[in-house]
Amino acid sequence: MGEGNTPLVESARVGPMLGLRHLYFKLETGNPTGSCKDRFAAAEVQRLAELGRGSCVSISSGNTGAALAAYCARAGLRCAIVVNPATPAARLTQIQGYGARLLALPNFATDAAVTRRALETLENGPVSFAISSYRYCAEGMAGMESIGAEIRAQCPEGPHHVFVPVGGGGLLVAVARGLGASGRVHAVQPAGCPTLVGAFDRGDERIVTVQSTTRIAALSVPFDMDASLALRSMRERGGIGIAVSDEEIWEAQRQLMVLEGIFCEPAGAAALAGLKRAARRGAVSTEQVIVCVVTGHGFKDPESASAFSSRHPMTIVTLENLAGAIV
Repeated sequence: MGEGNTPLVESARVGPMLGLRHLYFKLETGNPTGSCKDRFAAAEVQRLAELGRGSCVSISSGNTGAALAAYCARAGLRCAIVVNPATPAARLTQIQGYGARLLALPNFATDAAVTRRALETLENGPVSFAISSYRYCAEGMAGMESIGAEIRAQCPEGPHHVFVPVGGGGLLVAVARGLGASGRVHAVQPAGCPTLVGAFDRGDERIVTVQSTTRIAALSVPFDMDASLALRSMRERGGIGIAVSDEEIWEAQRQLMVLEGIFCEPAGAAALAGLKRAARRGAVSTEQVIVCVVTGHGFKDPESASAFSSRHPMTIVTLENLAGAIV
């Protein structure tokens, strides 16, 4: 449906504010359902169709579910998506709008035990299990490696740094593989769900299951999905792990809106939140080429932007005072 070939947009104001001359945003918001997961869904649904499968089931914080629901609708496959009941309503509406069955499972994605049992149940169930993870669907995830390949092609000098939001970790692996030998790849993860970053900070290879407290739903994966694979990939490329607060992510989301005109969901702003920390530490320099991957569109979670909107209230005017109100 035209997934991929998304724009790499040069920063107009955030980069100069941070003292960075070559900051770019990879806008995965331009995909058909509004997120990078369309690349996975296109590859995975095609694989299922070629195998003659008539249906699939997935677990999702919203973006994978919407992508699979859309591509299954196009391919004529039945689709069911398991979500947390607290998933932003806009994402649920999108999934339902494509005709997929929506199954709400309390504590999914926040409680590691519940999430793991759900995975085991679905993996061993009667329907094809499709999830954006190398551990379960490596062939589908290969479709997401085009993100890194596109960044490499769009940066002729090659990016020096690529900052990637991390939930399960599969996106980071895909970006790194697509980049080839170009650039260092850095993981940005909510401090309230530090599976990968915690292991990086400890200096070990073990991913410890956590109780997720982050309110950034799309990045709440409390155990090792692809985190161990992402950790190895990140270290091989000289990357670092950066934990950021939910408040830092929301502030980055606000800055992308009011300084760059980019409307993204909170998870899509996480890479910028991590870059800001890295810049303060001196981990990036002025002349280096830096890319932040913006993973999902703002319409996925419009409620998150409501706090920013309230800073710019609507003014009621009359025809008599309209001209005066403009200036």
